[in-house]
Amino acid sequence: MNTSKRMKYADELNTNGIDTLSAYVHGQAERIGNETQRNIKSCSYQPDKERTYIEVNANKQKNGNEKLITKYSEFKAKLKEILKELSKKPEDLDMIRADFCFNSKNEKSYHEYKKLHRLLISCLAKAYKFKNCYHSKDLWTHESLSIAIKKSDAEIENYNKKKESNGKDESCNRLEIRSKLMHGSSLEYQFLCKWFERLDKAREMFKEVQEESNRQLEKLYKEDLKKKKRDRDYLSLNAFLMQYRECIYCRKQMIDLLSRFDEIGDPEKKADKFKEKHKIEYFSQRDIDFLIEVLKKKLIEYFES
Repeated sequence: MNTSKRMKYADELNTNGIDTLSAYVHGQAERIGNETQRNIKSCSYQPDKERTYIEVNANKQKNGNEKLITKYSEFKAKLKEILKELSKKPEDLDMIRADFCFNSKNEKSYHEYKKLHRLLISCLAKAYKFKNCYHSKDLWTHESLSIAIKKSDAEIENYNKKKESNGKDESCNRLEIRSKLMHGSSLEYQFLCKWFERLDKAREMFKEVQEESNRQLEKLYKEDLKKKKRDRDYLSLNAFLMQYRECIYCRKQMIDLLSRFDEIGDPEKKADKFKEKHKIEYFSQRDIDFLIEVLKKKLIEYFES
Protein backbone atom coordinates (compact mmCIF):
# COMPACT_ATOMS: atom_id res chain seq x y z
CA MET A 1 0.00 0.00 0.00
CA ASN A 2 1.46 3.37 -0.92
CA THR A 3 2.39 5.81 1.83
CA SER A 4 -0.19 8.47 0.98
CA LYS A 5 -3.05 5.96 1.11
CA ARG A 6 -1.75 4.61 4.39
CA MET A 7 -1.69 8.06 5.98
CA LYS A 8 -5.10 8.88 4.52
CA TYR A 9 -6.50 5.83 6.31
CA ALA A 10 -5.40 7.18 9.68
CA ASP A 11 -7.18 10.47 8.96
CA GLU A 12 -10.36 8.97 7.54
CA LEU A 13 -11.39 6.69 10.41
CA ASN A 14 -12.10 9.64 12.67
CA THR A 15 -15.62 8.98 14.00
CA ASN A 16 -15.31 6.22 16.58
CA GLY A 17 -17.19 4.97 19.61
CA ILE A 18 -19.49 2.44 21.27
CA ASP A 19 -22.30 1.35 18.97
CA THR A 20 -24.48 -0.90 21.14
CA LEU A 21 -24.12 -2.82 24.37
CA SER A 22 -26.06 -5.60 26.05
CA ALA A 23 -26.27 -6.34 29.75
CA TYR A 24 -28.25 -7.87 32.59
CA VAL A 25 -29.49 -5.97 35.61
CA HIS A 26 -30.77 -7.62 38.76
CA GLY A 27 -34.49 -7.62 39.26
CA GLN A 28 -37.08 -6.06 37.01
CA ALA A 29 -36.25 -2.87 35.14
CA GLU A 30 -39.32 -0.67 34.95
CA ARG A 31 -39.76 1.97 32.28
CA ILE A 32 -40.56 5.18 34.15
CA GLY A 33 -39.63 7.76 31.49
CA ASN A 34 -40.02 8.40 27.78
CA GLU A 35 -37.24 10.80 26.82
CA THR A 36 -34.67 8.14 25.88
CA GLN A 37 -36.90 5.16 25.12
CA ARG A 38 -35.64 5.18 21.51
CA ASN A 39 -32.22 4.22 22.88
CA ILE A 40 -33.48 1.00 24.47
CA LYS A 41 -33.52 -1.59 21.71
CA SER A 42 -34.63 -4.42 23.99
CA CYS A 43 -35.78 -4.80 27.59
CA SER A 44 -37.08 -8.17 28.77
CA TYR A 45 -37.50 -9.52 32.26
CA GLN A 46 -36.43 -13.12 32.98
CA PRO A 47 -38.43 -14.10 36.09
CA ASP A 48 -36.75 -17.49 36.50
CA LYS A 49 -33.39 -15.73 36.95
CA GLU A 50 -34.76 -12.59 38.54
CA ARG A 51 -32.96 -10.36 36.08
CA THR A 52 -33.70 -8.11 33.09
CA TYR A 53 -31.89 -8.24 29.77
CA ILE A 54 -31.38 -4.85 28.14
CA GLU A 55 -29.82 -3.78 24.85
CA VAL A 56 -28.89 -0.12 24.48
CA ASN A 57 -27.97 2.09 21.54
CA ALA A 58 -27.09 5.47 23.00
CA ASN A 59 -26.57 7.00 19.55
CA LYS A 60 -30.20 6.92 18.35
CA GLN A 61 -31.58 10.38 17.60
CA LYS A 62 -35.15 11.67 17.86
CA ASN A 63 -35.47 11.73 14.07
CA GLY A 64 -34.61 8.02 13.84
CA ASN A 65 -31.11 8.57 12.51
CA GLU A 66 -27.92 7.76 14.38
CA LYS A 67 -25.11 10.10 15.36
CA LEU A 68 -22.25 8.33 17.07
CA ILE A 69 -21.15 9.67 20.44
CA THR A 70 -17.39 10.01 19.96
CA LYS A 71 -16.34 10.86 23.52
CA TYR A 72 -16.38 8.23 26.27
CA SER A 73 -17.33 10.77 28.95
CA GLU A 74 -20.38 11.79 26.91
CA PHE A 75 -21.29 8.17 26.26
CA LYS A 76 -21.21 7.39 29.99
CA ALA A 77 -23.38 10.42 30.73
CA LYS A 78 -25.90 9.36 28.10
CA LEU A 79 -25.92 5.77 29.38
CA LYS A 80 -26.59 7.02 32.90
CA GLU A 81 -29.53 9.05 31.58
CA ILE A 82 -30.96 6.03 29.74
CA LEU A 83 -30.64 3.74 32.75
CA LYS A 84 -32.27 6.31 35.01
CA GLU A 85 -35.47 5.81 33.04
CA LEU A 86 -35.27 2.13 33.98
CA SER A 87 -34.66 2.94 37.65
CA LYS A 88 -31.11 1.61 37.28
CA LYS A 89 -27.55 2.92 37.49
CA PRO A 90 -24.42 2.15 35.40
CA GLU A 91 -22.93 0.19 38.31
CA ASP A 92 -25.95 -2.14 38.16
CA LEU A 93 -24.94 -3.38 34.71
CA ASP A 94 -23.55 -6.86 34.23
CA MET A 95 -22.32 -6.34 30.67
CA ILE A 96 -22.28 -9.32 28.33
CA ARG A 97 -21.66 -7.73 24.93
CA ALA A 98 -20.35 -4.43 23.57
CA ASP A 99 -19.67 -3.21 20.02
CA PHE A 100 -17.05 -0.59 19.20
CA CYS A 101 -16.94 0.91 15.72
CA PHE A 102 -14.42 2.85 13.64
CA ASN A 103 -16.03 4.96 10.93
CA SER A 104 -15.30 6.98 7.83
CA LYS A 105 -17.74 9.43 6.24
CA ASN A 106 -16.00 9.16 2.87
CA GLU A 107 -18.34 7.42 0.42
CA LYS A 108 -15.41 5.72 -1.35
CA SER A 109 -13.75 4.53 1.85
CA TYR A 110 -15.41 1.10 2.08
CA HIS A 111 -14.19 0.01 -1.34
CA GLU A 112 -10.80 1.72 -1.00
CA TYR A 113 -9.92 -0.12 2.23
CA LYS A 114 -11.99 -3.27 1.86
CA LYS A 115 -8.98 -5.40 0.91
CA LEU A 116 -6.88 -4.03 3.79
CA HIS A 117 -9.68 -4.79 6.25
CA ARG A 118 -10.14 -8.22 4.71
CA LEU A 119 -6.47 -8.91 5.41
CA LEU A 120 -6.81 -7.83 9.04
CA ILE A 121 -9.94 -9.93 9.48
CA SER A 122 -8.20 -12.92 7.86
CA CYS A 123 -5.24 -12.53 10.23
CA LEU A 124 -7.61 -12.58 13.21
CA ALA A 125 -9.47 -15.58 11.79
CA LYS A 126 -6.20 -17.45 11.43
CA ALA A 127 -4.86 -16.43 14.84
CA TYR A 128 -7.96 -17.51 16.76
CA LYS A 129 -9.29 -20.28 14.48
CA PHE A 130 -12.60 -18.62 13.66
CA LYS A 131 -14.97 -21.05 11.93
CA ASN A 132 -17.80 -18.69 10.95
CA CYS A 133 -16.31 -16.47 8.25
CA TYR A 134 -18.49 -14.59 5.77
CA HIS A 135 -18.36 -12.31 2.75
CA SER A 136 -21.78 -11.01 1.70
CA LYS A 137 -22.78 -9.30 -1.55
CA ASP A 138 -25.85 -7.47 -2.81
CA LEU A 139 -28.28 -9.84 -4.52
CA TRP A 140 -28.76 -7.66 -7.62
CA THR A 141 -25.62 -5.57 -8.07
CA HIS A 142 -23.14 -8.07 -6.56
CA GLU A 143 -21.61 -5.15 -4.69
CA SER A 144 -19.64 -6.16 -1.61
CA LEU A 145 -21.64 -5.50 1.56
CA SER A 146 -19.63 -6.95 4.43
CA ILE A 147 -16.80 -9.22 5.55
CA ALA A 148 -17.18 -10.76 9.00
CA ILE A 149 -15.86 -13.45 11.32
CA LYS A 150 -17.74 -14.59 14.41
CA LYS A 151 -17.23 -16.87 17.39
CA SER A 152 -18.52 -17.19 20.91
CA ASP A 153 -16.49 -14.42 22.56
CA ALA A 154 -15.64 -12.05 19.71
CA GLU A 155 -16.62 -10.75 16.30
CA ILE A 156 -15.17 -8.33 13.80
CA GLU A 157 -16.94 -6.99 10.73
CA ASN A 158 -16.26 -4.45 8.01
CA TYR A 159 -19.37 -3.32 6.24
CA ASN A 160 -20.77 -0.80 3.83
CA LYS A 161 -22.59 1.26 6.42
CA LYS A 162 -24.12 3.66 3.91
CA LYS A 163 -25.76 0.75 2.12
CA GLU A 164 -26.76 -1.03 5.34
CA SER A 165 -28.41 2.05 6.87
CA ASN A 166 -29.96 3.35 3.63
CA GLY A 167 -28.11 6.58 4.23
CA LYS A 168 -29.62 7.20 7.68
CA ASP A 169 -26.23 6.88 9.37
CA GLU A 170 -23.50 9.46 8.84
CA SER A 171 -20.93 6.71 8.41
CA CYS A 172 -20.19 5.15 5.01
CA ASN A 173 -17.49 2.67 5.99
CA ARG A 174 -17.57 0.87 9.34
CA LEU A 175 -15.08 -1.49 10.95
CA GLU A 176 -16.67 -2.95 14.07
CA ILE A 177 -15.10 -5.05 16.82
CA ARG A 178 -17.41 -6.85 19.23
CA SER A 179 -16.77 -8.35 22.63
CA LYS A 180 -19.11 -11.10 23.83
CA LEU A 181 -19.23 -13.30 26.93
CA MET A 182 -17.85 -10.35 28.87
CA HIS A 183 -18.81 -11.83 32.27
CA GLY A 184 -19.35 -8.38 33.71
CA SER A 185 -15.90 -7.04 32.80
CA SER A 186 -15.51 -3.35 31.95
CA LEU A 187 -15.48 -1.74 28.53
CA GLU A 188 -11.93 -0.53 29.18
CA TYR A 189 -10.73 -4.06 29.90
CA GLN A 190 -12.37 -5.48 26.80
CA PHE A 191 -11.21 -2.89 24.30
CA LEU A 192 -7.89 -1.77 25.77
CA CYS A 193 -6.71 -5.20 26.95
CA LYS A 194 -8.52 -8.09 25.25
CA TRP A 195 -8.71 -6.47 21.84
CA PHE A 196 -5.13 -5.21 22.08
CA GLU A 197 -4.09 -8.83 22.67
CA ARG A 198 -6.12 -10.02 19.68
CA LEU A 199 -4.73 -7.35 17.38
CA ASP A 200 -1.14 -8.03 18.45
CA LYS A 201 -1.56 -11.73 17.78
CA ALA A 202 -3.16 -10.99 14.40
CA ARG A 203 -0.11 -9.04 13.25
CA GLU A 204 1.91 -12.26 13.43
CA MET A 205 -0.35 -14.08 10.96
CA PHE A 206 0.50 -12.34 7.67
CA LYS A 207 2.54 -15.25 6.33
CA GLU A 208 0.02 -17.86 7.51
CA VAL A 209 -2.83 -16.01 5.80
CA GLN A 210 -0.93 -16.01 2.51
CA GLU A 211 -0.27 -19.74 2.80
CA GLU A 212 -3.87 -20.57 3.65
CA SER A 213 -5.20 -18.38 0.83
CA ASN A 214 -2.89 -20.06 -1.68
CA ARG A 215 -3.86 -23.55 -0.53
CA GLN A 216 -7.51 -22.77 -1.10
CA LEU A 217 -6.94 -20.95 -4.41
CA GLU A 218 -4.79 -23.77 -5.76
CA LYS A 219 -7.45 -26.32 -4.86
CA LEU A 220 -10.20 -24.19 -6.39
CA TYR A 221 -8.44 -23.67 -9.72
CA LYS A 222 -7.16 -27.24 -10.11
CA GLU A 223 -10.60 -28.69 -9.38
CA ASP A 224 -12.03 -26.40 -12.06
CA LEU A 225 -9.41 -27.62 -14.55
CA LYS A 226 -10.71 -31.16 -14.16
CA LYS A 227 -14.11 -30.17 -15.55
CA LYS A 228 -15.08 -30.24 -19.19
CA LYS A 229 -14.34 -26.93 -20.89
CA ARG A 230 -18.03 -26.08 -21.24
CA ASP A 231 -18.57 -26.58 -17.48
CA ARG A 232 -15.60 -24.57 -16.25
CA ASP A 233 -16.09 -21.49 -14.11
CA TYR A 234 -12.82 -19.85 -15.17
CA LEU A 235 -11.98 -19.53 -18.86
CA SER A 236 -8.35 -18.72 -18.10
CA LEU A 237 -5.87 -18.38 -15.26
CA ASN A 238 -5.95 -14.61 -15.72
CA ALA A 239 -9.72 -14.58 -15.27
CA PHE A 240 -9.29 -16.65 -12.11
CA LEU A 241 -6.66 -14.28 -10.71
CA MET A 242 -8.82 -11.26 -11.46
CA GLN A 243 -11.76 -12.78 -9.62
CA TYR A 244 -9.72 -13.61 -6.52
CA ARG A 245 -7.19 -10.79 -6.43
CA GLU A 246 -8.80 -9.52 -3.20
CA CYS A 247 -7.18 -12.43 -1.33
CA ILE A 248 -3.74 -12.20 -2.95
CA TYR A 249 -1.94 -9.81 -0.62
CA CYS A 250 1.64 -9.46 -1.83
CA ARG A 251 4.03 -10.20 -4.70
CA LYS A 252 5.64 -13.11 -2.87
CA GLN A 253 2.24 -14.75 -2.39
CA MET A 254 1.38 -14.25 -6.06
CA ILE A 255 4.66 -15.84 -7.17
CA ASP A 256 4.10 -18.80 -4.85
CA LEU A 257 0.56 -19.25 -6.18
CA LEU A 258 1.65 -19.11 -9.82
CA SER A 259 4.44 -21.62 -9.19
CA ARG A 260 1.77 -24.20 -8.31
CA PHE A 261 0.39 -24.23 -11.87
CA ASP A 262 2.17 -26.15 -14.65
CA GLU A 263 1.08 -23.68 -17.32
CA ILE A 264 3.28 -20.95 -15.84
CA GLY A 265 6.92 -21.17 -16.90
CA ASP A 266 8.22 -18.07 -15.12
CA PRO A 267 6.08 -17.21 -12.05
CA GLU A 268 8.03 -14.03 -11.24
CA LYS A 269 7.67 -12.63 -14.74
CA LYS A 270 3.98 -13.54 -14.81
CA ALA A 271 3.40 -11.92 -11.40
CA ASP A 272 5.04 -8.66 -12.45
CA LYS A 273 3.17 -8.59 -15.75
CA PHE A 274 -0.14 -9.17 -14.01
CA LYS A 275 0.48 -6.32 -11.55
CA GLU A 276 1.53 -3.98 -14.34
CA LYS A 277 -1.57 -4.73 -16.38
CA HIS A 278 -4.23 -5.10 -13.67
CA LYS A 279 -2.94 -2.82 -10.86
CA ILE A 280 -3.44 -5.37 -8.09
CA GLU A 281 -2.87 -3.85 -4.65
CA TYR A 282 -0.21 -5.42 -2.43
CA PHE A 283 0.52 -5.05 1.27
CA SER A 284 3.49 -5.61 3.53
CA GLN A 285 4.01 -6.42 7.19
CA ARG A 286 4.56 -2.70 7.65
CA ASP A 287 1.00 -2.04 6.45
CA ILE A 288 -0.43 -4.56 8.91
CA ASP A 289 1.58 -3.07 11.78
CA PHE A 290 0.49 0.44 10.83
CA LEU A 291 -3.18 -0.51 10.64
CA ILE A 292 -3.11 -2.16 14.05
CA GLU A 293 -1.31 0.75 15.68
CA VAL A 294 -3.86 3.18 14.21
CA LEU A 295 -6.77 1.18 15.65
CA LYS A 296 -5.11 0.89 19.06
CA LYS A 297 -4.35 4.61 19.13
CA LYS A 298 -7.94 5.48 18.28
CA LEU A 299 -9.23 3.18 21.05
CA ILE A 300 -6.94 4.88 23.57
CA GLU A 301 -8.02 8.33 22.41
CA TYR A 302 -11.68 7.40 22.80
CA PHE A 303 -11.41 6.00 26.31
CA GLU A 304 -9.35 9.01 27.42
CA SER A 305 -11.91 11.48 26.06
